[in-house]
This record gives sequence, C-alpha cells and structure tokens, in this order.
Amino acid sequence: MGESRKISDQISIELLQSIQDNCSKAMGLAFVTVDYKGRPVTKYSGFTPHCKLGRELQGFSEMCEQCDAHGGLHSAITGQPYIYRCHADLVDFAVPLILDDSYIGSVMGGQVRLADAEERELEHIIPQGNWRRSEAMEAAYGQVKELTYDKLLASVKVVRDMILYAIQDYRGQRARLPLPEGQGPAEEQAARSEQERNVRRQERAALWQHEGPDQFFFVMNLITQLAYQEGADRTGAVALDFSDIIRYTSDSERKLSTLREELNYAEAFLRIQKAWWGETLNYSVSVPKQYWGISCPFLIFRPIVDVVLQSFTSEEEQRRIGIFAEENGKDLLVSVLANSENTTPEEMENRADEYLARENNSLRDLNRSLKRVMGKRCDLSICRRNDGQTGYAIRLKLPLKWR
Repeated sequence: MGESRKISDQISIELLQSIQDNCSKAMGLAFVTVDYKGRPVTKYSGFTPHCKLGRELQGFSEMCEQCDAHGGLHSAITGQPYIYRCHADLVDFAVPLILDDSYIGSVMGGQVRLADAEERELEHIIPQGNWRRSEAMEAAYGQVKELTYDKLLASVKVVRDMILYAIQDYRGQRARLPLPEGQGPAEEQAARSEQERNVRRQERAALWQHEGPDQFFFVMNLITQLAYQEGADRTGAVALDFSDIIRYTSDSERKLSTLREELNYAEAFLRIQKAWWGETLNYSVSVPKQYWGISCPFLIFRPIVDVVLQSFTSEEEQRRIGIFAEENGKDLLVSVLANSENTTPEEMENRADEYLARENNSLRDLNRSLKRVMGKRCDLSICRRNDGQTGYAIRLKLPLKWR
C-alpha cells in the first residue's frame, strides 16, 4: 500500500480525533483509530478504568494488541464491522475504513459488556487471560458499562459513516483547491501543503456547520444515540422519525411512490405530532397489506395530513385522525378522517385552500396534478364522513392497477 493511503492523507487527524472524542462521550464507548499496519493514529478516547488497569499488568497490553490485530484483520477481509469478545471478556469491535476499494485502517473500540449476553454468542478472538486474579481488575470489570447488542451495532455504523463521510468531504475540498499558475512541482507541493493546512484548520469549525444532507443524518443519529444513552426514549424516537421524514422528502426528482411509503411518511409525521400534542391527539392507520404496493404520487399525503392538522383550532380540542382504505370497483379509496366537530366539508375546503395558498397551491391544483400523473380516474376531494360520525373526510381515489 502506497503512502497515498495513509489516513493522514485522507483526513485531518485533528478532525478525526475530534469526531472520535465526541462519539465516545455521546455513546459511552472507547475508541482508537489505527492505520493499515495496526498502528494508532489517534489518542485513546474513553478507555475504561478496567482496561487502563489491565495495561499495567505484565502481558495484558500485548494481548490487547493481539486482539486489535486479529479484529482489524477480520474486518479488513470481510469489509464489514466485526464485533467480538476480547481476552478480558469485554465486547469490542473493529470497523474497517475502506476507500476506493482499498483498506486504509480501522476504528477499534468497545470495552463494554452486553446487557443481552445470553442471547448473543460472540466469538472470543483469542483465549482469555488470567487478569481475574487481580481484585482491582475484577472490581473494575463489574463497573464496565452494559449495552444491548443492537445499540452497540447502531453506534458502530454511525461512527463508520461519520468518519467515511468526513474523509470524502476532506478529499472533495482538496480536489477543489486552486493552484497558482506558473509554479514548478516543488512550489506546487509547498503551496498545496499550505492550502491543506488551512483547510484542516477550517474543518474543525466547519464540519458541524456543514449543511449537506448526509451530515444532517449523522447529527440526527448522534442525537438519537445520546437520547437513548440518557434514557430519553421519546426524544430518540422523534429524532428517528424526523430523520426518516427528511430522507424521504429530499428526493426532489421523484414523481411516483407506493402507498406503503406514503403511509410510512404519514405515520412518522403523526408520531411527531403526537409527541407534541400528547393525549389530545389520537390517530390510527389501518390499510390492509394487500394494497401497500399500489402506485400513488410522491408526497401526496403531505398536504393532506397538513390540512387535517390545521383544521383543529382549539388547543384543548380532542384530535382524532384515522386513515383507512376500501375497494370501489377498479379503484381504491383512501380516506383520511377527522373528527373536527365544528367544521363542515365546505368550510374545510375553504380552509384547505387558504392553507395551501401559502405554497401557491390549492386542492384543485393538487387534484389536477394527481390526474396528470396518474390519469383522469384519480381524484382528490373533501366530503362528509360516511360512518355516521361528525367531521369530514379527505378522500384519495387511486387505480388498483396502474399501467
């Protein structure tokens, strides 16, 4: 492997150290990044007292190095994160850093115990040592953090994606660096080195201000991880739903979707609203699985759900929203029902047009777009509920078979 594959040529080590330190604090995991020869290129982040004590024992540190070497090699061969038990019976991982099909190093870490150890059979990468003879080590082992396997795996993937994205972003910035004209090779190299140093200084401040969608998802994943670490499960769930919504709505070139994808979007949006409104909002989605694959316009449910939520005017009002579907000949009628007791369908149509006008739109515009994309049989309308309850229904008519 040539010198061009050194990690320091692919990313600022200071930036890498910062990502590693922050992930350690947020996730409660230990980290160190090594190059393709297994040599550390960062300082250790978040090492446990158990492992610090162990490295003072004769032979312990050497066994740690053997575990790192075997774990890194295994991850390099498979190209996938490798989670295993080390010689001290802790759970560690190796995350390969692969760039342009070349292995440039690994992120090593872990130093946790599994909360669901009985359900997971993880390989001991090398035989266990005799560290348990030390009372201090045994006591420190009992204080090691416990984590479920699923949360550990999620953390490993987030760290890998963050570092690889940072590397790609760094390379992109280097590729865009202009070189002064008329310089020889030595002068060009000196100028580029100075420019690279400037980029590295800027990266430390600019990384978390980067507005690219990938960076957004990494930050949202970190928020989710931190929320779960602190026991804020509702906060973590909202962060996941919001991330899914942004990921789904960011495909501006898409025109068609499936009913399942649209319903997933609607449910994620309603879950976020439920977190805000609490017990004053209840919703249900009951569309049989056999209809999930039906085609429908991309983001058709976004204005529908928005309009329904805007129809509730009182903070104390009990909001009840239901989404269900039924066949009608060759068509599927998908209805979004709302209980808004003081709103007639006619009033609701006016309110909907007032709300949609903020985006230079109206229900009629949406209906025309629906027909243009999927045919004249399709229809979007507001009508009275046919289940005998007060309120209204926004009804979407889609063909059961399209093209």
